[in-house]
Formats: sequence, structure tokens, C-alpha cells
Amino acid sequence: MSSWKRNLSGIGLLLLVGLLAGCERSVADALATDTDSVLTIRKEITAAGGASSPVAAIAEPTGFATLTGAFTVKGSVKPKPGLIASGEHAKICSPDDSPLVNRSLQVGANNGLANVAIWLTKPRNVPKTDAWINPVYYTAERQTAELTGENGFDQKNCMFLTRTFAMQNTQKLQIINSDPIGHNTKIEGDPGGGAAGANPNVGANSSVMYEPIGHSNQLFKVSCSIHNWMDAWMLVRPNPFFAVSDAKGNFEIPHIPAGVKLEFRVSHEGRFLDEKNGRVALTLDGKKLQIKSGRITLKDIAPGKELKLKFVLDAKANDWQ
Repeated sequence: MSSWKRNLSGIGLLLLVGLLAGCERSVADALATDTDSVLTIRKEITAAGGASSPVAAIAEPTGFATLTGAFTVKGSVKPKPGLIASGEHAKICSPDDSPLVNRSLQVGANNGLANVAIWLTKPRNVPKTDAWINPVYYTAERQTAELTGENGFDQKNCMFLTRTFAMQNTQKLQIINSDPIGHNTKIEGDPGGGAAGANPNVGANSSVMYEPIGHSNQLFKVSCSIHNWMDAWMLVRPNPFFAVSDAKGNFEIPHIPAGVKLEFRVSHEGRFLDEKNGRVALTLDGKKLQIKSGRITLKDIAPGKELKLKFVLDAKANDWQ
């Protein structure tokens, strides 16, 4: 009798003994006592060409391309109501008692929509090789640098200066308080990807460092427990393929892998863009492209090509009028 058949017989006997013993010994415990036998059987079946099949090889990129795009709003947008500063710091935050600017919907020149995040979601684990990640990304700034000063995350006049902040999980971030009063910067993080949450008190005209460790699968909230009108969004990714639209609604992600199938996801203020009910129309190089639950699939990308995405968000369908 072959060794794997003997091991199967042994496991069958253990199961029978476990059943006869009743509640005093469970089947799961009996199986757990013979883990080595199970592993041996699995190896023998695999070696013999059994049920286990080899993992398919991942296609390699054929070069790099550039992904650019613009987010624009179709129709007029009604400004969001201003934020009211309250509490003991109200006079410091708003000396003339005027409402603070509500930055949750920032539409700039040519109806460009700012603060929209776009990031690569598939492949989920991008191989850390030169074929997938262009060597230009292997710099201190993109890999292990501390994002400080003007590259940090600042709060001034009781507002977060960057509405949507994106970074790599290999980086550390300086949380800055440029106000003469203390703030509490509550970073929610994302347990799904391991991005750490934090809740530091940041004294007047001081700073603390934030290290995300893990990444986030989507945008997460940042707020101030002391001043409840203060909020922002953050994205932490395990690779460099992400961007946030600027004040004119434009973005660029250079050196994306070409020749392989990619999936990107798009979110504004934590809400995934969707073509349902006409909320957004998307074109790639002038041709219609699907976007559902914020997901976009790109394929047949030629090396050296510049792909141009155009997102047109209907103000009425998005309840912005």
C-alpha cells in the first residue's frame, strides 16, 4: 500500500474513534492531530498531477504609459453653505464672524472639479520589479521620505489646507498645526488595508508625525474633535499609481504599466463615481468607457501612449444644484 493510502486509512480511523468517543473529543481535534499526514497527501497528489493545478503566470508589462484626465461638472453648481465656527475659539477661527469656506465641493476654472482621487486597484499586489514600477519611483520622495513642510498635512485658520491628501504607505507624514490654538487630528485609517488610525493632539504652532504602516482600500476621514466643522479625506496606497485632481480638475499618473490589464477606482469625498442615472459620463481618448461603482478597466495599453480620460459629472444628477 502506498504511503498516501496508508495516511488516508489513518485519518479514517481517527474520524471513527472521534465519533465513537462522543462529545469528549471532536472530529476537528482528531484531524488537527494529523496535520503532517494531510500535508504529505497534498504534496503526493500534486506531484502526481492531481487536483491541485499550477498557478497561472502573471503577464509582464511591455513598458510604461501615462494616464491623464480631467473631471468637469456639467451645469451650474450651487455653493455649499459656509461653515460656522463656534466655541471658545470662534473669534480666532473667524475674527469677523463670517462663515468659513465649505470646501466639500470645489469647482474651479472651466468647471473643473477638485479633490477627486483615482488609484490602481488591480492587480492588487503590484510586483516590486522594474518591469512593473518604473525606477524613477524608487526615490526617497516616493518611497521612504518624510513628507514635511509644504508637502505635509497642514491646518490653518481652523481648516485643513489639503482637502484630499494621498500618499504611499512607505512614507511618513508631518501633521502640522499652523494655528495659535491646539487641534486634535483624528485620522480614521482603514483596517481593511491596515492603514493605521491616529488621534494625536497637535499643540499650537507645532507638529507630529504620522506613519500609516498599511494602506487603505478607499478614502477615509480626517477630522478635529475640538472643532467639529473641520474635516478632510486621506488615501494611502501600497504603490505609486494614484492621483488627486487639482483646482482645475486635472490629474496625471505617469509610468503606469503598459501591455497588462489594469483596474482603477475613482472617488469624490468618499463617494464612488458611477454612470448610473447619468451621474457621470466617461470617455477614454474620446470613446465611451464604462464606470461602475467607481471601477474602470483599462487594457491594450501601448507603451509610450498617453491615455486621456474625461469625466463629465452632471450637476443635477449629483444633487449639486
